[in-house]
This record gives sequence, C-alpha cells and structure tokens, in this order.
Amino acid sequence: MPDQTPPLAPELAPRRPRADATRNRVRVSDAAVEVFAEKGLVATVADVARRADVGNATVFRHFPTKADLLSEVAGRWFETWSADVAAYLEEDRDDTLRVLLAEVMERFRRDRFALDALWGEDFDDRMRQAREELLRRFGVALDRAVGAGLVAPDVTLDDLALLVLGLASRLSALGDADRASWQRAGRFAWAAIARQDSV
Repeated sequence: MPDQTPPLAPELAPRRPRADATRNRVRVSDAAVEVFAEKGLVATVADVARRADVGNATVFRHFPTKADLLSEVAGRWFETWSADVAAYLEEDRDDTLRVLLAEVMERFRRDRFALDALWGEDFDDRMRQAREELLRRFGVALDRAVGAGLVAPDVTLDDLALLVLGLASRLSALGDADRASWQRAGRFAWAAIARQDSV
C-alpha cells in the first residue's frame, strides 16, 4: 500500500524586517540617544516619539518597555565610547589615561544619561558586556600609566571610578554646564592619582 503521509511543508525562512520598520527603529534609537542625553532618566517615551516624529505605538513596537529603550541607549553609549578608548590605546602613549579623563568629563558634561548608565544597574547582557569592555580598556590605560611611573602604583580602577563619577555627579547635580568647570574636574582627577613628580 502506498505511503499516504502528506509531504512535510518546507520550512519557512525567517521574515526579514520591512525596510520602513528598520528605518523606524534606527530613527527611534537615534532620537532616544539625543533625548536621554539632554534630559537623563526623566525623559519619557513620549519625548522620544516626538523627537523621532513617530507615534508612541511605533516606539513600543520596537522597544516594548522604557527599560528596553534605556538599554538601547546605554548599549550604544558604552559601545561607542569603548571603541573610542580602543583608538586612543592604539596610539600607545603612556599618558593616554590623562587624555581619557578629559574626554570622559566632556562626555558627562554633554550627556546627562551617561552618568545614570554608569552608576545604575545593567538592563541586559548587551549593556553589561559593553560596560565591562569599556572598564577593561580604562584598566589598560591605568596599567600603562602606572607602568610608566605617571600614576601612583596603589591606584585601582575602583579608585578611579569613584573619583571620576563622584566629581561628575556633583557637577551634574549643581547643573553646571560650563566646559571650564568640567575640564578643571578632569585635571583635578588626574592630580589626585598622579605621582607627585609627574603632575
């Protein structure tokens, strides 16, 4: 008797997102980066939707919760800054850390969410991994500065983070957007960790 079993349906290939959906996601993501940089955690999904010129439903279609949106912004921030730090490290300068302190203070001055992202909890694995990679690269810069005799040998990455984040948080709380104030804080951070004969 011939086999009556119907043939199996061919496995469907996963559907690719429509081009307009992909564009909308990028649009929302870019808008979120701008809005959270300006307003910090008080920014709302509605703020992001207005900046992206889309409806709230479009934002939620791509990022179902505010936490998903925050993860997207934080992940992008960490990945971008980590790539920039890697580029500085490639220059193989002993004083890379001094340059990075000035750079990170300027980033904190311009981006209110950056501090929240560094102080806060990880939203997901992407954010956790990006943060860890950024801190690892700062650790390389610190080790290089210690090895060159520019930074006191007992300074740890935790010491550096506490110092930098403490200074930046205070300036942010004061609402001080003056670039000179943040540059001074970067110089102060360097002076606090540098060997006295290298300041």
